[in-house]
Amino acid sequence: MAGGKLTPRQKMINMMYLVLTALLALNVSKDILDALAKIDKGYSETITTVERQNQATYNAFVAAATENPTKAGPWKEKAFDVKAKAEDLSSYITKIRSEIEEQAGGRDEETGKLKRPDNREVAANYMLNPKDVGGQDGAKVLKQKLSDYKATLLEMAGDDEELQNQINTTFDLSDQKVGEDATPASWEKATFEHFPLIAVLTFLSDIQADVRRMESETIEHLQTNIGKSDLKFTGVKAIVMPKSNYVTQGDMYEADVFLAAYDETQDPEIIINGNPLPEDQIVNGAGKIALKATTVGENKWAGVIKIKQNGEIKEFPVEAQYTVAPPSVVISPSKMNVLYRGVANPLEIGVPGVDPKKIRVSGPGVSGSNGNYVANVDKISGKEITISVSVEEEDGSVRPAGSKVFRLKGLPQATGMMYKKSTGILSKSAVMQAEIEAEFKDFPFDFPMKVVAFEVKLDGQPPMQVRGNRFDSNIKKYIEKAKPGSSIQVRNIKAVGPNNYRVNDVGNISIDLN
Repeated sequence: MAGGKLTPRQKMINMMYLVLTALLALNVSKDILDALAKIDKGYSETITTVERQNQATYNAFVAAATENPTKAGPWKEKAFDVKAKAEDLSSYITKIRSEIEEQAGGRDEETGKLKRPDNREVAANYMLNPKDVGGQDGAKVLKQKLSDYKATLLEMAGDDEELQNQINTTFDLSDQKVGEDATPASWEKATFEHFPLIAVLTFLSDIQADVRRMESETIEHLQTNIGKSDLKFTGVKAIVMPKSNYVTQGDMYEADVFLAAYDETQDPEIIINGNPLPEDQIVNGAGKIALKATTVGENKWAGVIKIKQNGEIKEFPVEAQYTVAPPSVVISPSKMNVLYRGVANPLEIGVPGVDPKKIRVSGPGVSGSNGNYVANVDKISGKEITISVSVEEEDGSVRPAGSKVFRLKGLPQATGMMYKKSTGILSKSAVMQAEIEAEFKDFPFDFPMKVVAFEVKLDGQPPMQVRGNRFDSNIKKYIEKAKPGSSIQVRNIKAVGPNNYRVNDVGNISIDLN
């Protein structure tokens, strides 16, 4: 090819050979193209799943704002601002994909596959060339939209450093190296130059998945802020929580006095009837007061709660009244001031001066005798029940002695754990051998649970469902292949407690692999 005098025809043949050699060098194997297509499909499925989960969170915002516009309304507005920007960015990426596919020949009507998955020109021209030379400035516009979206998410993250770092890492738009020895290239070129069509589409799906994933992380962060400390002084008022407003003559009237917007960094100053409460009678923001019940009838007391807020002393007046009566029925939960569904709620019920065997107690789900009773309210609808007490007289007649209304509540959210940890760093081998657990933290009842199902999300993989409380062999393979620093999330945890009581409200587990 290089020696001797060549005819024009031979020169043409040699030139065609060089072109063919260059094309072969640029060729990407069909297996790689098929693998990229599968990855692209996986991203699409993940995007759909996250979008569905995000919609559930938005629905929760709407419900919370409807119930309490003052407290939840501002956070709902922030969340829907994130939603609008995520929708705009996701729609733009979808538009890019559609136009690039169309310009590259589209898809086969029968198979749905790209006709030219290895095409390297259309995507690069669309993304990198300006409009005045036939391109669309796609990457430039996309980068600006990503930058704007990133700024919005960082603003919503507030002072949450972990979320800020996650956002910054996910949307790193700085110059990047394509190879180890290469000079840094712009984000646009590093992402879209010299790649076949299917690879560019996969990159776009990955970006779209990141948009939805960080949308999810951000709105979940906003959701946790409803009712937290930044709203604690909105509509503040003093609260009095007595053990009872009716006191037997000679006994003590007892009550907790506290601000609804408790600040755990400082205890308030509480003054009752002109006398300051000692410091040892103020615990976790609640003042413990005790007034001797000496006078039968209505008794009143008043005071003030002082607390420093933004460098200024705020004063909140407080007053209450209680009635001192002759001995009468007393009903008090022995462990709580509400009744919980799913557990046996112990009650101590007595009428002073009356033999416990003569007391008759009635109420939905209430059973027991001799002063000790249990309320099982998990099958009772509504938000409250009334427990009534009567006394059997010597002649066999029954007289009413009193009643009390109790609020009904569901079980609190359980904590999902792996080795008693909900977050942290673990080795891959430790994670693969871990048992997924659920437990109620700081709950006054013993309520052992066993996890029966959960969902696993690994970086780069769609969510996977698991039955039981351990990872199956399929998921262990993915964990084994995971890179150090990647994360594994265990969510949608389902557990079963005593009497097969199902617990579906279990917190997520997020572990980083080392």
